[in-house]
Amino acid sequence: MSTLLASLVVMAVAAAVGTGGFLLVSRYVPERWLIADSGAAGAMYATVSMVYAIFIAIGAIAVWEPHAEAGQYTRQEAHDLSEAYWWAGHLDATSGAQVRSLITAYGQSAVRQEWPRLRADRTGDPATEARFDELRAAAVAVRTSDEQQEKAAQNVLDRLESAADARRIRLSAAADGMPPLLWPALVLGGAVGIGFLYLFGLARTFPNGLMIATVTAMTALSLFILYQLEFPFSRALSVGPEPLTAMLTTLGAS
Repeated sequence: MSTLLASLVVMAVAAAVGTGGFLLVSRYVPERWLIADSGAAGAMYATVSMVYAIFIAIGAIAVWEPHAEAGQYTRQEAHDLSEAYWWAGHLDATSGAQVRSLITAYGQSAVRQEWPRLRADRTGDPATEARFDELRAAAVAVRTSDEQQEKAAQNVLDRLESAADARRIRLSAAADGMPPLLWPALVLGGAVGIGFLYLFGLARTFPNGLMIATVTAMTALSLFILYQLEFPFSRALSVGPEPLTAMLTTLGAS
């Protein structure tokens, strides 16, 4: 099921549940149990809504920062590897060919082996890590014969060091999800916010039912989006290996 279709289903189910609850409360709950002072109730509901909006904002920050960081450092890693590949062309023929071959091998392993593991287990791939270590060892072992090769070797090492930092940050972000206490607070807060509307003693009219359905659907959609964003490399809105794939295509090694 596509993410768009899934979100529509979530909204439809939430709207149906919310409207159903409204109909049941308005039909079976005695009027004396419902709120009589609409002014005071409105002020209380505004406070509840503000607190819940703060929870939503905290949740959005908690899931978006690792997601954005993962995307940024995936692009940085691909860029650094491309630059290292270019500088490797200025080494001696044997060393340059070896470093270039290891760069493409690592990129292919990251795309084909590591990304599926990031999606499923939210951890890096040991074999891909070993390929990167082999690449860095080969770059360190390069011997130069003139100033141009020495400059190229240093630039290869600098770019690989930067790529290693980007890789470490990318992997550390893989398991960054919502703080454990926040999901129960968001779900409970949403339920309280919707349930509070039932206490206003709203008449069973179409506009009132539509209002309840809209609020419930939008609350469910917000939680659904946070859920899909929660882990940077998992679920529907995950960060993909496109920068590394584009790098391999540019290098002719896809």
